[in-house]
Amino acid sequence: MKELDRYITVALLSLVLISFAVLYLLQSRPAGEDLTLEIYKNGRLYRKIAMSGATNEEIKVADPDGHYNVVELKDGRVRVKEADCPNQICVRTGWLSKPGQISFCAPNKLKVVVKDQSNKVDTITY
Repeated sequence: MKELDRYITVALLSLVLISFAVLYLLQSRPAGEDLTLEIYKNGRLYRKIAMSGATNEEIKVADPDGHYNVVELKDGRVRVKEADCPNQICVRTGWLSKPGQISFCAPNKLKVVVKDQSNKVDTITY
């Protein structure tokens, strides 16, 4: 009976590892492939950039009051590098490289969104 238990344990562990590998492969996507960066300031589109073409670029987004955010594009990834907001949540969000990822700065009313250029529907809601 102990030998059968070992076979079952090994089979279950193998199944779990294979499941994680498949999920990782399905969710992974090369950074910058057909992705678009959209920067919104005060709810309006400030700038739209194809991430595959932009490398090593910094964009400073400021408002008339002097509040600012620095958005950095590097190697098909984007992040809010610097901000003058008190909580720094947008900076701590880190690098974005997959469709649907968002960095938001509430005090400065800035939103950075990574979008897929294709018009595929991910989810349908009724």
